[in-house]
Amino acid sequence: MSWHTGQQQGHPFGHTRPLGMMGMAAFMAANKPLMEQAAQHLMREMEKVPADIDLMQFQAGVARYASQNVRPEREEYPEIARVGRMCLRDAGGTGAPVVLVPSMVNRGYILDLHPEVSLVAHLRAQGLRVLLVDWGVPTAEEVLTLEQVIADGLEPMIQVAVTQLGPVALFGYCMGGLLALAAAVRLNASEADMGVNRPISKLAVAAMPWDFSQTVSAQHMQMAKPFLEPWLQANTLVPPEVMAHYFWSLDPWGPIRRTMAYARELRDDRLAQMTALEDWLGDGLALDGPVAREMLLEWYGTNTPLNGQWVLRGVPILPAKIAAPLWVCITQKDILVPAASSLPFIGQAKGAQVVMAETGHVGLVAGRRSREMLYEPLSAWLLQGAG
Repeated sequence: MSWHTGQQQGHPFGHTRPLGMMGMAAFMAANKPLMEQAAQHLMREMEKVPADIDLMQFQAGVARYASQNVRPEREEYPEIARVGRMCLRDAGGTGAPVVLVPSMVNRGYILDLHPEVSLVAHLRAQGLRVLLVDWGVPTAEEVLTLEQVIADGLEPMIQVAVTQLGPVALFGYCMGGLLALAAAVRLNASEADMGVNRPISKLAVAAMPWDFSQTVSAQHMQMAKPFLEPWLQANTLVPPEVMAHYFWSLDPWGPIRRTMAYARELRDDRLAQMTALEDWLGDGLALDGPVAREMLLEWYGTNTPLNGQWVLRGVPILPAKIAAPLWVCITQKDILVPAASSLPFIGQAKGAQVVMAETGHVGLVAGRRSREMLYEPLSAWLLQGAG
Protein backbone atom coordinates (compact mmCIF):
# COMPACT_ATOMS: atom_id res chain seq x y z
CA MET A 1 0.00 0.00 0.00
CA SER A 2 1.11 3.58 -0.41
CA TRP A 3 1.14 4.82 3.17
CA HIS A 4 4.90 4.35 3.10
CA THR A 5 6.67 6.76 0.77
CA GLY A 6 10.01 5.04 0.98
CA GLN A 7 11.50 2.43 3.30
CA GLN A 8 13.85 3.73 5.97
CA GLN A 9 16.08 1.90 8.36
CA GLY A 10 14.45 2.28 11.74
CA HIS A 11 16.04 3.34 14.99
CA PRO A 12 15.01 2.43 18.54
CA PHE A 13 14.66 6.10 19.44
CA GLY A 14 12.96 7.25 16.26
CA HIS A 15 14.26 8.53 12.94
CA THR A 16 15.74 12.03 12.95
CA ARG A 17 17.16 14.20 10.16
CA PRO A 18 20.17 16.47 10.76
CA LEU A 19 18.49 19.57 9.32
CA GLY A 20 15.50 19.25 11.60
CA MET A 21 17.75 18.70 14.58
CA MET A 22 19.85 21.75 13.67
CA GLY A 23 16.74 23.92 13.59
CA MET A 24 15.68 22.65 16.99
CA ALA A 25 19.17 23.23 18.40
CA ALA A 26 19.15 26.83 17.13
CA PHE A 27 15.77 27.50 18.70
CA MET A 28 16.87 25.95 21.99
CA ALA A 29 19.99 28.12 22.06
CA ALA A 30 17.91 31.25 21.50
CA ASN A 31 15.44 30.35 24.25
CA LYS A 32 17.68 29.32 27.12
CA PRO A 33 15.24 30.00 30.01
CA LEU A 34 12.54 27.94 28.37
CA MET A 35 14.94 25.09 27.67
CA GLU A 36 16.22 25.14 31.23
CA GLN A 37 12.66 24.83 32.49
CA ALA A 38 11.99 21.93 30.14
CA ALA A 39 15.25 20.24 31.10
CA GLN A 40 14.46 20.51 34.80
CA HIS A 41 11.05 18.96 34.20
CA LEU A 42 12.57 16.08 32.23
CA MET A 43 15.26 15.47 34.84
CA ARG A 44 12.59 15.16 37.52
CA GLU A 45 10.89 12.54 35.35
CA MET A 46 14.13 10.59 34.86
CA GLU A 47 15.94 11.11 38.15
CA LYS A 48 15.19 7.57 39.30
CA VAL A 49 15.95 4.70 36.94
CA PRO A 50 13.04 2.20 37.01
CA ALA A 51 13.88 -1.17 38.48
CA ASP A 52 13.10 -3.01 35.23
CA ILE A 53 15.69 -1.11 33.15
CA ASP A 54 18.58 -3.44 32.31
CA LEU A 55 21.51 -1.91 30.39
CA MET A 56 22.90 -5.24 29.19
CA GLN A 57 19.50 -6.29 27.92
CA PHE A 58 19.10 -2.91 26.23
CA GLN A 59 22.45 -3.28 24.44
CA ALA A 60 21.52 -6.77 23.28
CA GLY A 61 18.20 -5.44 22.04
CA VAL A 62 19.89 -2.69 20.03
CA ALA A 63 22.10 -5.26 18.31
CA ARG A 64 19.19 -7.54 17.51
CA TYR A 65 17.05 -4.70 16.21
CA ALA A 66 19.88 -3.49 13.98
CA SER A 67 20.12 -7.01 12.49
CA GLN A 68 16.47 -7.01 11.38
CA ASN A 69 16.88 -6.01 7.74
CA VAL A 70 13.77 -7.51 6.17
CA ARG A 71 10.99 -4.96 5.86
CA PRO A 72 7.45 -5.94 4.80
CA GLU A 73 6.31 -4.91 1.34
CA ARG A 74 3.02 -3.04 1.33
CA GLU A 75 0.54 -3.30 -1.48
CA GLU A 76 -0.20 -0.14 -3.44
CA TYR A 77 -3.94 0.13 -3.00
CA PRO A 78 -5.69 2.00 -5.84
CA GLU A 79 -7.24 5.42 -5.35
CA ILE A 80 -10.97 5.95 -5.69
CA ALA A 81 -10.91 9.66 -4.81
CA ARG A 82 -8.29 12.40 -4.46
CA VAL A 83 -8.30 15.98 -3.20
CA GLY A 84 -4.87 17.58 -3.46
CA ARG A 85 -2.36 15.50 -1.53
CA MET A 86 -5.17 13.54 0.24
CA CYS A 87 -6.76 10.45 -1.24
CA LEU A 88 -9.09 7.57 -0.42
CA ARG A 89 -7.72 4.12 -1.22
CA ASP A 90 -9.60 0.91 -1.90
CA ALA A 91 -8.04 -1.91 0.14
CA GLY A 92 -10.46 -4.46 -1.30
CA GLY A 93 -12.94 -6.89 0.15
CA THR A 94 -16.63 -7.35 -0.39
CA GLY A 95 -19.66 -6.46 1.66
CA ALA A 96 -20.56 -3.38 3.65
CA PRO A 97 -18.05 -0.53 3.16
CA VAL A 98 -16.03 0.94 6.03
CA VAL A 99 -13.71 3.95 5.75
CA LEU A 100 -10.70 3.90 8.09
CA VAL A 101 -9.57 7.35 9.23
CA PRO A 102 -6.09 7.43 10.85
CA SER A 103 -4.45 10.26 12.74
CA MET A 104 -2.55 12.92 10.83
CA VAL A 105 0.27 13.01 13.37
CA ASN A 106 1.79 9.66 12.34
CA ARG A 107 1.66 7.63 9.15
CA GLY A 108 -1.60 5.81 8.61
CA TYR A 109 -0.09 2.43 7.76
CA ILE A 110 -0.23 1.62 11.47
CA LEU A 111 -3.67 0.25 10.55
CA ASP A 112 -2.02 -2.10 8.02
CA LEU A 113 1.35 -2.59 9.68
CA HIS A 114 2.23 -6.23 9.04
CA PRO A 115 0.47 -9.27 7.54
CA GLU A 116 -0.06 -10.63 11.05
CA VAL A 117 -0.97 -7.27 12.64
CA SER A 118 -3.35 -5.51 10.29
CA LEU A 119 -6.79 -4.10 11.00
CA VAL A 120 -7.22 -3.74 7.24
CA ALA A 121 -6.56 -7.43 6.59
CA HIS A 122 -8.81 -8.52 9.44
CA LEU A 123 -11.80 -6.45 8.33
CA ARG A 124 -11.36 -7.59 4.75
CA ALA A 125 -11.23 -11.24 5.85
CA GLN A 126 -14.44 -10.78 7.82
CA GLY A 127 -16.37 -9.73 4.71
CA LEU A 128 -16.13 -5.94 4.72
CA ARG A 129 -15.12 -3.56 1.92
CA VAL A 130 -12.20 -1.59 3.34
CA LEU A 131 -11.33 1.96 2.29
CA LEU A 132 -8.43 3.90 3.80
CA VAL A 133 -7.88 7.62 4.07
CA ASP A 134 -4.34 8.56 3.04
CA TRP A 135 -3.48 12.09 4.22
CA GLY A 136 -0.48 12.27 1.91
CA VAL A 137 2.81 13.96 2.69
CA PRO A 138 2.57 17.61 3.82
CA THR A 139 4.69 20.05 1.84
CA ALA A 140 5.38 23.77 2.10
CA GLU A 141 3.39 24.23 -1.12
CA GLU A 142 0.20 22.73 0.37
CA VAL A 143 -0.21 23.69 4.02
CA LEU A 144 -3.76 22.94 5.16
CA THR A 145 -6.07 24.05 7.94
CA LEU A 146 -8.14 21.56 9.90
CA GLU A 147 -11.25 22.96 8.23
CA GLN A 148 -9.79 22.26 4.80
CA VAL A 149 -8.73 18.75 5.82
CA ILE A 150 -12.25 17.82 6.93
CA ALA A 151 -14.67 19.91 4.86
CA ASP A 152 -12.67 20.14 1.62
CA GLY A 153 -10.86 16.79 1.78
CA LEU A 154 -12.30 14.05 3.95
CA GLU A 155 -15.99 14.79 3.32
CA PRO A 156 -15.81 14.96 -0.50
CA MET A 157 -13.81 11.72 -0.57
CA ILE A 158 -16.39 10.02 1.62
CA GLN A 159 -19.14 11.31 -0.68
CA VAL A 160 -17.39 9.68 -3.66
CA ALA A 161 -17.40 6.38 -1.78
CA VAL A 162 -21.08 6.79 -0.91
CA THR A 163 -21.94 7.48 -4.55
CA GLN A 164 -20.15 4.29 -5.63
CA LEU A 165 -20.97 1.95 -2.74
CA GLY A 166 -23.89 3.41 -0.78
CA PRO A 167 -23.79 4.53 2.88
CA VAL A 168 -20.46 3.86 4.59
CA ALA A 169 -19.33 3.21 8.15
CA LEU A 170 -16.48 5.30 9.52
CA PHE A 171 -13.77 4.15 11.91
CA GLY A 172 -11.43 6.76 13.41
CA TYR A 173 -8.33 6.05 15.47
CA CYS A 174 -6.90 8.65 17.89
CA MET A 175 -7.01 12.07 16.18
CA GLY A 176 -8.69 10.30 13.27
CA GLY A 177 -11.64 9.68 15.58
CA LEU A 178 -12.22 13.41 15.91
CA LEU A 179 -11.93 13.88 12.14
CA ALA A 180 -14.36 11.01 11.50
CA LEU A 181 -16.74 12.40 14.12
CA ALA A 182 -16.77 15.84 12.48
CA ALA A 183 -17.39 14.33 9.04
CA ALA A 184 -20.19 12.12 10.37
CA VAL A 185 -21.94 14.99 12.15
CA ARG A 186 -21.71 17.30 9.15
CA LEU A 187 -22.56 14.78 6.42
CA ASN A 188 -25.51 13.23 8.25
CA ALA A 189 -26.84 16.64 9.28
CA SER A 190 -26.70 17.86 5.69
CA GLU A 191 -28.91 14.98 4.58
CA ALA A 192 -31.22 14.83 7.60
CA ASP A 193 -33.72 17.35 6.27
CA MET A 194 -33.79 16.01 2.74
CA GLY A 195 -35.65 12.77 3.40
CA VAL A 196 -32.82 10.60 2.04
CA ASN A 197 -30.63 7.89 3.49
CA ARG A 198 -27.87 9.35 5.60
CA PRO A 199 -24.44 8.78 4.04
CA ILE A 200 -22.79 7.62 7.30
CA SER A 201 -24.33 4.32 8.37
CA LYS A 202 -22.21 3.83 11.52
CA LEU A 203 -19.43 5.59 13.41
CA ALA A 204 -16.73 3.82 15.43
CA VAL A 205 -13.90 5.56 17.29
CA ALA A 206 -11.00 4.15 19.29
CA ALA A 207 -8.45 5.72 21.66
CA MET A 208 -9.99 9.13 20.89
CA PRO A 209 -9.40 12.03 23.30
CA TRP A 210 -12.40 14.18 24.23
CA ASP A 211 -11.75 15.80 27.60
CA PHE A 212 -8.29 17.09 26.80
CA SER A 213 -7.78 18.42 30.33
CA GLN A 214 -7.39 14.79 31.44
CA THR A 215 -4.31 14.20 29.28
CA VAL A 216 -0.67 14.65 30.23
CA SER A 217 -0.28 16.60 26.98
CA ALA A 218 -2.65 19.31 28.22
CA GLN A 219 -0.62 19.60 31.40
CA HIS A 220 2.54 20.08 29.35
CA MET A 221 1.00 22.57 26.95
CA GLN A 222 1.71 25.76 28.90
CA MET A 223 5.38 24.91 28.99
CA ALA A 224 5.49 23.69 25.38
CA LYS A 225 3.53 26.56 23.79
CA PRO A 226 6.48 29.00 23.41
CA PHE A 227 8.61 26.18 22.02
CA LEU A 228 5.98 25.16 19.43
CA GLU A 229 4.79 28.64 18.46
CA PRO A 230 7.27 29.19 15.58
CA TRP A 231 5.83 26.15 13.76
CA LEU A 232 2.15 26.93 14.32
CA GLN A 233 1.81 29.60 11.65
CA ALA A 234 -0.28 29.73 8.48
CA ASN A 235 2.38 28.62 6.00
CA THR A 236 4.61 26.44 8.13
CA LEU A 237 5.02 22.74 8.87
CA VAL A 238 5.82 21.21 12.25
CA PRO A 239 8.88 18.99 11.63
CA PRO A 240 8.43 15.33 12.57
CA GLU A 241 11.37 15.66 14.97
CA VAL A 242 9.38 18.10 17.10
CA MET A 243 6.42 15.73 17.46
CA ALA A 244 8.69 12.70 17.96
CA HIS A 245 10.61 14.36 20.78
CA TYR A 246 7.39 15.57 22.36
CA PHE A 247 5.94 12.03 22.39
CA TRP A 248 9.23 10.76 23.80
CA SER A 249 8.93 13.24 26.68
CA LEU A 250 5.58 11.68 27.65
CA ASP A 251 7.25 8.30 28.23
CA PRO A 252 11.06 8.69 28.30
CA TRP A 253 11.70 5.09 29.32
CA GLY A 254 9.35 3.61 26.70
CA PRO A 255 11.89 3.36 23.84
CA ILE A 256 14.38 1.67 26.16
CA ARG A 257 11.81 -0.89 27.29
CA ARG A 258 10.81 -1.60 23.69
CA THR A 259 14.44 -2.11 22.72
CA MET A 260 14.99 -4.42 25.70
CA ALA A 261 12.10 -6.53 24.43
CA TYR A 262 14.21 -7.48 21.40
CA ALA A 263 16.67 -9.26 23.65
CA ARG A 264 13.88 -11.33 25.23
CA GLU A 265 11.96 -12.23 22.07
CA LEU A 266 12.90 -15.55 20.45
CA ARG A 267 10.19 -15.94 17.80
CA ASP A 268 11.12 -14.69 14.34
CA ASP A 269 7.54 -13.76 13.48
CA ARG A 270 7.23 -11.61 16.60
CA LEU A 271 10.59 -9.96 15.89
CA ALA A 272 9.36 -9.07 12.41
CA GLN A 273 6.21 -7.49 13.85
CA MET A 274 8.19 -5.59 16.48
CA THR A 275 10.55 -4.32 13.81
CA ALA A 276 7.68 -3.12 11.66
CA LEU A 277 6.26 -1.20 14.61
CA GLU A 278 9.62 0.33 15.53
CA ASP A 279 10.15 1.42 11.94
CA TRP A 280 6.71 3.05 11.93
CA LEU A 281 7.53 4.93 15.13
CA GLY A 282 10.63 6.31 13.43
CA ASP A 283 8.91 7.11 10.13
CA GLY A 284 7.47 10.47 11.14
CA LEU A 285 5.48 12.99 9.14
CA ALA A 286 5.47 16.75 9.29
CA LEU A 287 2.17 18.27 10.45
CA ASP A 288 0.50 21.32 8.96
CA GLY A 289 1.11 24.32 11.23
CA PRO A 290 -2.55 25.47 11.22
CA VAL A 291 -3.73 21.93 12.03
CA ALA A 292 -1.23 21.72 14.89
CA ARG A 293 -2.33 25.15 16.15
CA GLU A 294 -5.98 24.15 16.44
CA MET A 295 -5.17 20.75 17.87
CA LEU A 296 -2.63 21.95 20.46
CA LEU A 297 -3.95 25.39 21.40
CA GLU A 298 -7.70 24.87 21.05
CA TRP A 299 -8.27 21.17 21.68
CA TYR A 300 -5.58 20.71 24.30
CA GLY A 301 -5.39 24.35 25.37
CA THR A 302 -9.05 25.33 25.87
CA ASN A 303 -10.84 21.96 25.50
CA THR A 304 -13.13 23.17 22.71
CA PRO A 305 -14.60 19.72 21.79
CA LEU A 306 -15.72 18.89 25.35
CA ASN A 307 -17.09 22.40 25.87
CA GLY A 308 -19.20 22.31 22.71
CA GLN A 309 -17.10 25.07 21.13
CA TRP A 310 -15.69 23.13 18.19
CA VAL A 311 -17.58 24.56 15.22
CA LEU A 312 -16.76 23.68 11.61
CA ARG A 313 -18.21 26.03 8.99
CA GLY A 314 -21.19 26.84 11.12
CA VAL A 315 -21.87 23.28 12.32
CA PRO A 316 -21.15 22.51 16.01
CA ILE A 317 -19.38 19.15 16.32
CA LEU A 318 -21.48 17.62 19.08
CA PRO A 319 -21.63 13.90 19.94
CA ALA A 320 -25.42 14.09 20.30
CA LYS A 321 -25.67 15.08 16.63
CA ILE A 322 -24.01 12.01 15.12
CA ALA A 323 -27.33 10.51 13.86
CA ALA A 324 -25.83 7.04 13.39
CA PRO A 325 -25.12 3.99 15.57
CA LEU A 326 -21.99 4.65 17.62
CA TRP A 327 -19.24 2.30 18.87
CA VAL A 328 -16.49 3.53 21.22
CA CYS A 329 -13.32 1.68 22.26
CA ILE A 330 -11.59 3.13 25.32
CA THR A 331 -8.00 2.20 26.17
CA GLN A 332 -7.26 1.57 29.84
CA LYS A 333 -3.44 1.64 29.78
CA ASP A 334 -2.98 4.63 27.51
CA ILE A 335 -0.46 7.36 28.39
CA LEU A 336 -1.42 9.54 25.43
CA VAL A 337 -5.22 9.17 25.68
CA PRO A 338 -6.16 7.95 29.16
CA ALA A 339 -9.61 6.54 29.81
CA ALA A 340 -10.52 9.67 31.78
CA SER A 341 -10.15 11.66 28.57
CA SER A 342 -12.37 9.37 26.49
CA LEU A 343 -15.15 8.61 28.96
CA PRO A 344 -16.88 12.05 28.86
CA PHE A 345 -17.55 11.51 25.15
CA ILE A 346 -19.86 8.63 26.02
CA GLY A 347 -21.81 10.83 28.39
CA GLN A 348 -22.38 13.42 25.67
CA ALA A 349 -23.27 10.89 22.96
CA LYS A 350 -26.50 8.91 22.64
CA GLY A 351 -26.60 5.16 23.06
CA ALA A 352 -22.99 4.32 22.33
CA GLN A 353 -21.85 0.71 22.50
CA VAL A 354 -18.68 0.79 24.61
CA VAL A 355 -15.72 -1.59 24.67
CA MET A 356 -13.02 -1.23 27.33
CA ALA A 357 -9.62 -2.39 26.07
CA GLU A 358 -6.95 -3.30 28.61
CA THR A 359 -4.08 -2.07 26.45
CA GLY A 360 -2.14 1.03 25.46
CA HIS A 361 -2.46 3.50 22.63
CA VAL A 362 -0.40 1.89 19.87
CA GLY A 363 -0.87 -1.61 21.29
CA LEU A 364 -4.58 -1.29 20.57
CA VAL A 365 -4.07 -1.30 16.81
CA ALA A 366 -0.69 -3.03 16.45
CA GLY A 367 0.00 -5.13 19.52
CA ARG A 368 -0.10 -8.75 20.60
CA ARG A 369 -3.71 -8.42 21.77
CA SER A 370 -5.04 -6.20 18.97
CA ARG A 371 -7.20 -8.95 17.52
CA GLU A 372 -8.84 -9.62 20.86
CA MET A 373 -9.03 -6.00 22.05
CA LEU A 374 -10.03 -4.23 18.82
CA TYR A 375 -10.22 -6.18 15.58
CA GLU A 376 -12.82 -8.78 16.58
CA PRO A 377 -15.17 -6.55 18.60
CA LEU A 378 -15.08 -3.88 15.89
CA SER A 379 -15.72 -6.23 12.98
CA ALA A 380 -18.56 -7.96 14.87
CA TRP A 381 -20.24 -4.60 15.44
CA LEU A 382 -19.73 -3.42 11.88
CA LEU A 383 -21.28 -6.62 10.56
CA GLN A 384 -24.40 -6.32 12.71
CA GLY A 385 -27.30 -5.66 10.36
CA ALA A 386 -25.04 -5.70 7.30
CA GLY A 387 -26.19 -7.68 4.41
